[in-house]
Amino acid sequence: MGEHQVSDSEARSVETDLGDAAGLAEGTMRVVEQDGASVLLARSGGRCHAVGAVCPHAGGPLNEGVLHDGAVLCPWHKAAFRLDTGRCVAPPAVDDLPRYGLRTEAGRLLLGPALPAPMPKTADTDPRVMVILGTGAAGTAAAQALREEGFGGRVLLVGREDRLPYDRTVLSKYDLSGQKGGEKTPLHPAGFYDRQRIERRVADVTEVDPAARRVRFVDGTSLTYDAALLATGGEPRRLEVPGGDLPGVCVLRTPDDVAAILARAQGAANARHAVVAGAGFIGMETAASLRERGLEVTVVAPGAAPLEKQLGPEVGAAFRRVHERAGIAFRLGDEIVALEGQDQVRSVRLKSGATLPAELVIVGLGVAPATGMLRGLPLREDGGIDTGPDLRIADGLYAAGDIAGVPYGPGGKTIRVEHWRVAMQQGRVAALNMLGTMPKTMPGTMPGGGAVFDAVPYFWTIHFKKRLDYVGHAEAWDAVTIDGDLETPAFLAFYEKAGRVQAVAGWGRDQAMARVIGLMTDRRDWDPPALRAALAAAE
Repeated sequence: MGEHQVSDSEARSVETDLGDAAGLAEGTMRVVEQDGASVLLARSGGRCHAVGAVCPHAGGPLNEGVLHDGAVLCPWHKAAFRLDTGRCVAPPAVDDLPRYGLRTEAGRLLLGPALPAPMPKTADTDPRVMVILGTGAAGTAAAQALREEGFGGRVLLVGREDRLPYDRTVLSKYDLSGQKGGEKTPLHPAGFYDRQRIERRVADVTEVDPAARRVRFVDGTSLTYDAALLATGGEPRRLEVPGGDLPGVCVLRTPDDVAAILARAQGAANARHAVVAGAGFIGMETAASLRERGLEVTVVAPGAAPLEKQLGPEVGAAFRRVHERAGIAFRLGDEIVALEGQDQVRSVRLKSGATLPAELVIVGLGVAPATGMLRGLPLREDGGIDTGPDLRIADGLYAAGDIAGVPYGPGGKTIRVEHWRVAMQQGRVAALNMLGTMPKTMPGTMPGGGAVFDAVPYFWTIHFKKRLDYVGHAEAWDAVTIDGDLETPAFLAFYEKAGRVQAVAGWGRDQAMARVIGLMTDRRDWDPPALRAALAAAE
């Protein structure tokens, strides 16, 4: 028996009268209840829409977000959804919003039941083989996009971990701290991959040969492909000092790493003192999480302020104050020269001559691009690989995520960005080009056809349940203009170079940062007063 289809008369019998349609003004949103679910009503472009009111990524309230170009942006992690279809058009969400019947009659707005989700049409006879190496953000997004766009051939998703693809961002933010986050992880249940006919294989790749379109695995087997995506991510950098291999010296990249850290913090080792090497995003999130677990935490880094390279000394100092108020100590302008202990690490010796007690050391020194298996193509100095705007690195071969250097901005300088949301966006663009189609859901096209990655980078970081958002890309800047209070903190920081805004960071300014994404998507070349005026006008 097929699923019962609701007739027009049945649908209208369960409609809810929401009142005067004119009460929903252009550019506004509100939430109503329908059959026990929260429904977002929005008027955009002269039309009224009804979709789910809760972001499926982490439960963000979409009515507190921003309307932009026919979509609603979540205020929390900036996922975007088309109002007319509910389609997720920007990650980190991986699911669409439910849609609801909505019509106007005699000036009244009538809300109907949820509409059935459209089913993609696939051509099962397609003989092509698509191989995706990497089961992180980029790889999983690519596999999903291939099926969403109707590809019916073989999709093989290859990774090193024997687990469902998961949200890596929660490891340092929530899993390590024991605090609860709302992010959806795993990204999909096992049944999703079965229904979508996405094959999952656990394997180590030893070689990718672009000329032969062949992948070789450590067990001696090989596989030829019609198109492939290299989304292998990064390998955490180790601490290359005497004692760097002692038990209790850990990195943080996988759930197994989290388990190993917690086993030392809560198990027989009963670690009381933790030292974090590195004051970047992973180091600082790790420090906050371990402090929330009750450990005494010291951060050691050579810079003058945490996150100084990414955010500058002023904003970095704001982070330091937040962490110090929570009891975290800093040894800045210093570095680890040796780790000491017999059966496990017991202390950390610094270049300054100081010695710190430590039964646990977390190395947060970033990652090195995992490209060692690639043959016959030149690598970047940092180990990544440069791509074109279509993410192609050879015929039939694409790269996305942490390893990919991509042209960005008016000058087209190639940059490599290690952000979860960017990796998901790149994975989708690569999939569309692997497939050889250019659907209407993609905003950017190349002159000869094909999808282009031209999104404005965005990432977020969470410390003690407070989030900083960052939009754009600024490797260097002439000035940082602060709008707000660095002490609280609650501010917007505008990173300016040659009179133009390169990036904006915001703490406690969720809605404004969602607006920044829209404004910088529409126009990259803002001068600071104009961008601030546009934000003020939108509020």
